[in-house]
Amino acid sequence: MKNKITIVCCYNDRKQYERLQASLAKQNTGYELIGMDNCHGQYASCSLALNAATARVETEYVIYAHQDVELPKEDTLARFAGYLAQTGEADLLGVAGIVPGAIPGRKKYFGEAEGIVLSGVQHGEGELAAAGEQAFSGMRACDSLDECFFGGHTTHFKKNPFDEKLCDNWHLYGVERCLHTRWHGGNVYVCDVALIHHSTGHINHAYNENFRRLAKRYAGMQCIRTVCGSSKTGVWHRNVFYWKRELLIRLGRLG
Repeated sequence: MKNKITIVCCYNDRKQYERLQASLAKQNTGYELIGMDNCHGQYASCSLALNAATARVETEYVIYAHQDVELPKEDTLARFAGYLAQTGEADLLGVAGIVPGAIPGRKKYFGEAEGIVLSGVQHGEGELAAAGEQAFSGMRACDSLDECFFGGHTTHFKKNPFDEKLCDNWHLYGVERCLHTRWHGGNVYVCDVALIHHSTGHINHAYNENFRRLAKRYAGMQCIRTVCGSSKTGVWHRNVFYWKRELLIRLGRLG
């Protein structure tokens, strides 16, 4: 039977990629795998690499995975595929997403938008911790997804490729596709599939600058929520959010 899923991964660390391959080999459902070798900096951005890979995908669905992801159980991919089958052609699905809401006791600073992370992911560079901030089950609509493991119908990504101009680095390319999808009437969903992500993400100047560019492009959405921070999109709010983060980055308190 022909496989329905292709997994795309752009990698620059062979050991991490081989760990992903090993966990995929244990899955009880079929798949195709396209690895984009960037060990020598062949691609200037993730958008470029993923668009090049998407052009080669022939399956019904495509999933974009980070190299430092691990699928812990043999039915992890099958469960994600089951949720994919419930989505429309113009929808996106991931394993970590942000929804509107407030965490009791969390401080809110000027310009920020409140949000709650939904995820079954365990993450960390050493000891693992829960990425999610609220328990949930099944599939929920959300604002945007973490890029560690997400995808949808291949036809959607072929018609709507990653924005190589706006996301010309290695950050927020998936968030931009989520915003684009919602702006054009599609849906973005997060599901309760559990996997391991051997990272908690890193925010640097390039990430911060790209967030401000997204806030400007999608100013009509009033706010942008991501699993690594959220802000209102007005000129004053997005710039205050940018400079607050820039200060924290330079002080070594964010990264």
